[in-house]
Amino acid sequence: MLAGLLAALLLVLSCSRQLTALGRGVAAASQQLREPRLRALGPGGRARRQLLAAAKEPDYYDKLVSTPSKLARQTKKEGVLPQSKYSMENFDVLPFQTWLREHTMLSLASGNAANASATAAAAAAATSGTEAAAAALRAAPPLSYICGVWINPTYKFIFIRNRKTASSTFVTAIKKFMLANHLCNVSADPLGGNSCMLRMEPQELLRGGADPDTLWRSYLVLTSSRNPWARAASGYEFTHSKWAHRGGGCKQPSFLEFSRDPFLMGKLSNLFACVGHREGVGSRYEGHWNFDFCHVEPAARCLVDEGGRLVVDFVIRYEHLEEDMRAAVELINERRPEGLPAITVGEVAWRNKGSAAAASDLTSTAAAATVYAPKYRACGGACVGALADFYAADLALFGWERPGPAPEGEGEG
Repeated sequence: MLAGLLAALLLVLSCSRQLTALGRGVAAASQQLREPRLRALGPGGRARRQLLAAAKEPDYYDKLVSTPSKLARQTKKEGVLPQSKYSMENFDVLPFQTWLREHTMLSLASGNAANASATAAAAAAATSGTEAAAAALRAAPPLSYICGVWINPTYKFIFIRNRKTASSTFVTAIKKFMLANHLCNVSADPLGGNSCMLRMEPQELLRGGADPDTLWRSYLVLTSSRNPWARAASGYEFTHSKWAHRGGGCKQPSFLEFSRDPFLMGKLSNLFACVGHREGVGSRYEGHWNFDFCHVEPAARCLVDEGGRLVVDFVIRYEHLEEDMRAAVELINERRPEGLPAITVGEVAWRNKGSAAAASDLTSTAAAATVYAPKYRACGGACVGALADFYAADLALFGWERPGPAPEGEGEG
């Protein structure tokens, strides 16, 4: 009898230990799944708690940064991008420099003075559709630098590279296939470029006897888009990561300060010579003063003609990069000249990850869709609203809705 009781007790203890070990294993596995995202936030307890809470189900901020463009996949091209917007030879930077001076050094308004035009655009865009987009574009700042227009004369398509939208991933996939099939070459000069994807320079085409506008109408024109709040946060991290100096006036501004004026990064880098000497946008000898402006500015101006008409046939969404890229490649293949092999891209290799995505060990843009939500949870409605003003033209063109009030109790104002 006693022996039986002892045996039963030992069995109960053994089961208890096994259940405890199993519970620890489940907890450890759960922590491992969360840890990559938590590492991106550092040791801050508040941020970690916010992320753990958000992991249960998408909240206001998750949806804010992960909602893709409604302007997606195949669209209706109605116009031609003006050559002045993408010509290295003829681009006029004076309108932007004048705007910058008037809205920075000469402005007497208090508060969010640098966003005055964008705020007016948001009010003008209270309607909807094409009229809203046109009104927002009229009030938005001028272009700080040429639109990133690239041409593939072999497969006869044009690609508009909107910055911080995974455009490098698309270009690299095309170049990799063409090089493997001996359809293009890469220059031995590190600065010489390649013949796979060429910057579309109107004056060079005209000198060679080709009309850029005719090519635009006949070629397939593609581009990529990204949620503006996620793109803004990515630009905030990316621009500062390229600065050679990080102290004094080159200290990274707070995310709230940046949100109130995304051009702040360019202003600081030029005022305090934060950049140093680097390769990048513009002449390699002039210090690339426009680098930190063009990486955060609205994308809409490079996607419409002077009448506000769309100039692209296909929009790849960052949030659905893999599937949209494959659909874009299928469209290129359908229209390819006879005798050319069909382009294949295999597994899409995501390039140029943002620092938050890289720190979180994320391997796809879909997985990274909400990686910047914690920034907005910490900042709250002030950041959300200010960036909605700045990107008013993009919101109108791509179909993003201006978000409602942020949840009470969130953010630091």
